[in-house]
Amino acid sequence: MAKIYVGKLNVRTRQVETSVDELAENIRRHGLLHPIIVFKTDDKYELIVGQRRYLAYKKLGKDTIPAFISEPLDENKGRILSLSEGIHRVEIPSGDLMDAIGALWLKYGSAKLIAQELGIKESKVRDWIPLSLAPEAAKEAIKERKVKPSDVKKALKAGGTDEKKIMEIIAEMPKMTAPEKRRLVDIATERPQAPAKELVTEAKKPSVEEKVIVHLTPKWAERLDVAATDLGMDREDVAKTAVIDWLSARGYG
Repeated sequence: MAKIYVGKLNVRTRQVETSVDELAENIRRHGLLHPIIVFKTDDKYELIVGQRRYLAYKKLGKDTIPAFISEPLDENKGRILSLSEGIHRVEIPSGDLMDAIGALWLKYGSAKLIAQELGIKESKVRDWIPLSLAPEAAKEAIKERKVKPSDVKKALKAGGTDEKKIMEIIAEMPKMTAPEKRRLVDIATERPQAPAKELVTEAKKPSVEEKVIVHLTPKWAERLDVAATDLGMDREDVAKTAVIDWLSARGYG
């Protein structure tokens, strides 16, 4: 590990530390599935592929890491190899993640234990638990990509425990704009007994909203995107929720 360094051929330069803690925990529990790739330069080794795995191993305090030693590469070939590895590393599909969390919830009943088992953030598990317990028709719609997970979450909030109402709202979601979807949830919170058709109709009516532009530094813009990804929400919804929670906590609700 001491002789490995991240050279200029590694294309990953942004968000390198994102979720490294979760990756380290996953490696600790299940081991390293894919070795990193390096090539020798004098008495050291330049890292080409596996920067986050390398950083995760460092966090675990490891002295060595499984590695494939490549033949020396020219700059273009090295960058292409680093880039292609990143392109082909696909995140687990949302449907598979939903099923896994649902099965582990029945086994453990603890978001913390599920997070440890899967090596992901506990907040992400907590956010996916409602989806894993949603009506089967709703889960199938997510798996078939007929509706976004974030839209199903809104339908669950608006429909409560009424499965028929939830599915009626889900059917309308692809035809609605983002502001209309947010209004639907707000209206349903105030009028929980209103039928789905009424909620959708009211949400689509013109309404007055104030748009607030908040300038964020790159660090906090990145944190907002990470939160939106972890929670399966639109970044606007995350920002709106954060503002409302802040105002409510300070008595301005």
